[in-house]
Amino acid sequence: MIDFQQNLQTEEHDLQETFETSRHIPGLAMGIPTSKELTGIEVRLQNITVLDNKTPKVPPFPGLAKVYLIALAASDVNVQPITVDLKSFEKVDDGSNLNIDEAMFFWEKKENNIDAPSQIHCFVSLIKSKQPLRDVSKIMTEVQNDSGFKETVSTLGALIRTGSNLTTVSGLVFQTAGIIGKFLGRVDDKPLLTWVQSFTNIHGDFDAVGELKKNANNKFATMDLAMTVRDKERQQAAVAAANG
Repeated sequence: MIDFQQNLQTEEHDLQETFETSRHIPGLAMGIPTSKELTGIEVRLQNITVLDNKTPKVPPFPGLAKVYLIALAASDVNVQPITVDLKSFEKVDDGSNLNIDEAMFFWEKKENNIDAPSQIHCFVSLIKSKQPLRDVSKIMTEVQNDSGFKETVSTLGALIRTGSNLTTVSGLVFQTAGIIGKFLGRVDDKPLLTWVQSFTNIHGDFDAVGELKKNANNKFATMDLAMTVRDKERQQAAVAAANG
């Protein structure tokens, strides 16, 4: 069983926290935009580099590794409460960049989709395989047909829409990843790197338009998340102010 708590980095924001923080001064609260004013949010996973693949180079063996990438994004606005992406990589050497630059989460304001997310939770894990890589499309079919996966996703959806305590939501995200992990075959029980990153309106993550970058790293791997927030009215006002 994969222990996702090993080599874990996390930045999680509890939805139950009070509004009175160093970033949210009560006297300025009315001037802070809410997520309902936003027109678009995207979170991209980027710049994944394996620094040390934990595979010794013993001639004539080149020390290359086979790696799976699990990426999950949970939110209170998607039809599906959690999106799942699984990728595999052959012949990964120390210092290998996996050439990943893709959206984990995307929301755009439309007539039938006007409510912006109040929370986005991202889970990313790099896992070394001990056997030939399995077909990821077949794995995903097996995962989606698994009764435990269906039940966990259903429970997660109900909790995340009601703003439940983050510990409960986080636990279900880890449980979802664990269900996926059992279909990968023989893998290291300690991932190279696991990252859990929360973005919430209460924490103020959606207050500033533009791009916000986050990084997680350890001696085995490094990766980035880039969140772009769009608000047409604020951006037009900023342009007008800049042009005098």
